[in-house]
Amino acid sequence: MADFIKMAPKFMGRPPETKTPEQKLRDVSEMYEKHFLREMTKAMRSTIHEGGFIKTNQAEKIFREQLDEHYVDKWSEKGGIGMADLIFNQLVDRYGAQMGLKAPVDKPQGPLSLQERDNFTAHQFQHPGKKQAVSYRFDSPKEQAMDVKSPWDGVLLGKRTLGDNQTLLEIEHDNGLKSQMVFKGGSSPLTAGQKLQAGETLGVLSPDTKSLYWTVEAGPQAVSE
Repeated sequence: MADFIKMAPKFMGRPPETKTPEQKLRDVSEMYEKHFLREMTKAMRSTIHEGGFIKTNQAEKIFREQLDEHYVDKWSEKGGIGMADLIFNQLVDRYGAQMGLKAPVDKPQGPLSLQERDNFTAHQFQHPGKKQAVSYRFDSPKEQAMDVKSPWDGVLLGKRTLGDNQTLLEIEHDNGLKSQMVFKGGSSPLTAGQKLQAGETLGVLSPDTKSLYWTVEAGPQAVSE
């Protein structure tokens, strides 16, 4: 029967249904959400202990499982609990460029030049206020002044001077990403709203500093899409 259903479109003169990469990722996301909801309902059922003289028979257990499955399907039809959307967005962020769902991100030309970056070691860490972001700390083995550069084309959102002669820069890039850089040293004469080019010098890393912090996350444009 299953084989006949698969071949039915061919006999009826219609090509089999083909799904786009976006639909395939959406199906996978919804499948994972349904699996989570099933496990959740099973866990909730396990907290209810049977009592009295009449024990639940096998037929009642089967009916209960089918009822729970019906609830899961209805929850999914009404939008679920938002987990499918979260998983879908993460899959698109990771595999979207490979599957043609979004344009590939060009190689960054910052925050340090390629030659200078070779003198640094990069350590990934979790930014305390940005769970969906990727953050790096570049540590220098020696004291030297270096230019801080814009990784990609974009617009300067803001510039602030922090304590201990540190500078914070925020850039919204044209590729939908957003950068935040914190470094000790002086910044170029930049103003909020100014257009920046990839590789453009944003400031100078102080020669007595040891670290530069760079955080990358999806900007408002990427989220809206």
